Amino acid sequence: APFIMFATESVLVLTYNASLLRYGGDMAVGMMTILSTLMQFLMLPAQGLAQGAQPIISYNYGAGNAARVKEAFKRLISTAFGITLLIYILVLAGSKYVILPFTADAELTKLTVWGIRIYFSAGILIGIQMASLQTLMALGKAGTSTFLSLLRKVFLLIPFIYIFPGFIEDKVFAVILAEPVADVISVSATIIIF
Repeated sequence: APFIMFATESVLVLTYNASLLRYGGDMAVGMMTILSTLMQFLMLPAQGLAQGAQPIISYNYGAGNAARVKEAFKRLISTAFGITLLIYILVLAGSKYVILPFTADAELTKLTVWGIRIYFSAGILIGIQMASLQTLMALGKAGTSTFLSLLRKVFLLIPFIYIFPGFIEDKVFAVILAEPVADVISVSATIIIF
């Protein structure tokens, strides 16, 4: 499951770059590079917490201690959501400042600040997604976890990157919009299935 998740991430980056190069040129690709890096700052803490909780959840699941599994999951999801929410607020509130390490170009900064508002609009859901996917793996449901990860990236996000520009006049906006739309749908599906 982790291999598939990381491999699809590479395909996703190629898809974004190809579409943005076509519709917005080098500046749009530069924006996506910054957005992708900032998204890693949002995702990695939640993913690290979730991976750290896996042995605890898995051990208690194997021991038949359902109460501890539920308690560990509640703590994991609330902590992952809280950290994701904090980083989300910091990135949105300080978007001009979080971009500074990446570029001094005024035009790229302006475009990236605009892109952050769209690309991160469903970012607070990432903690829920990470906690749920890693917990499913801890419960021996790697197939379900893999499917839900593929749902977000392969079945929703990549097609949306190609489909949305056909229906939305601002093509760069359409490509960036694919991320939050895929996040909302996939996190909703994850919650229902979980």
